[in-house]
Amino acid sequence: MEQQFIKVLLVEDNPGDARLLRELIKEVASVQFQIKQVNNLSLGLQALSEPFDLVLLDLSLPDSQGLETFVRLHRRAMSVPIVVVTGLDDETVAIKAVQEGAQDYLVKGEVSSDLLVRSIRYAIERQRSEQRIREQAALLDIATDAILVCDLESKILFWNQGAERLYGRKAEAVFRSLCKYIAL
Repeated sequence: MEQQFIKVLLVEDNPGDARLLRELIKEVASVQFQIKQVNNLSLGLQALSEPFDLVLLDLSLPDSQGLETFVRLHRRAMSVPIVVVTGLDDETVAIKAVQEGAQDYLVKGEVSSDLLVRSIRYAIERQRSEQRIREQAALLDIATDAILVCDLESKILFWNQGAERLYGRKAEAVFRSLCKYIAL
């Protein structure tokens, strides 16, 4: 079996927590990690000039606190999955972080090596799947044929530019419509 290699940016200011996360990751033999650690958000933002497969982010840093830490990093690296690993055990912040685009929210002290590596793998795979979907949607959008996708309740989920040209209705206007009411 071929060994995987994952490049991780660890944004963590507490040396003890950083060491613990490194040790938890090392316990999993099936995956090799290359970890670059920075101890504040400014250095994390600068480090993103390099390609990373994933960011592990603490929300309490010397130069940024709370959800704003995630938001600032996510704006800079929207294509890189971010797993929040923080001491802040706040369900409201966790929900908001995930709604803003965090792939996962883990609380320090409750993280095992299996949970951490599973979260990392799922985050990377979800990000790759979302990218493939965006690429496929872009291909569907340049098609000259009308292509639309409906859910089981007949609600329109996708309406390409070919459909806009053919039916003369913008996607935003038809998303509220039902498939059965469109004159096809």
